[in-house]
This record gives sequence, structure tokens and C-alpha cells, in this order.
Amino acid sequence: MSSNSVEALPAPVIWIAATMIGIAVVCTLIRILRGPTSPDRIVAVDLLASLVMAGLLISGITSDNPFYLQITLGFAVILFLGTVALSRYLDRPRP
Repeated sequence: MSSNSVEALPAPVIWIAATMIGIAVVCTLIRILRGPTSPDRIVAVDLLASLVMAGLLISGITSDNPFYLQITLGFAVILFLGTVALSRYLDRPRP
């Protein structure tokens, strides 16, 4: 058994983390729907994508599959570029 094996992490810890991520997703969806301004909604969508990445990492831990880490890293790069593009779009001067 290696030190990074799933046996080293108790199951209740995984369930607590998944529950907390689920609660955060619900709160984030509320902010996306009720956000008063577009920047608030962009930040909420960015947070939602980060929570999805956290869920992918938990799935990778429970299945002991390193492919989830690669998916998460690729998703993080795309998320960063999308957030920068949307921020620049909102920051441009309007006629």
C-alpha cells in the first residue's frame, strides 16, 4: 500500500468533502441566477467550474485513476482563458 492510496483517506472524509462541494454548488447556482451584475455572474460561473474540478478530483481519488487529474488540469487552463476573455470583454469601452 502506497502513501497516496485511497486506503489512506477515510471514507467519511470523502463524503464530507463531497457534501460541502454540493452545498457550495447550490449556493453558487443561486448566485448565478440572482446575481445583480454581469461580473457577479462571471465570478459565480468561475466558482462553479472550480467546484466541478474539485468534484473531478474527488472522483479521481475514489477511483484511484490519475486520468481525472489530467482532465482537471486541462479544464483549469480552459477556465482561466475563458475568464480572462470574458473579463476583457466586459472591461472594454462602450460607445
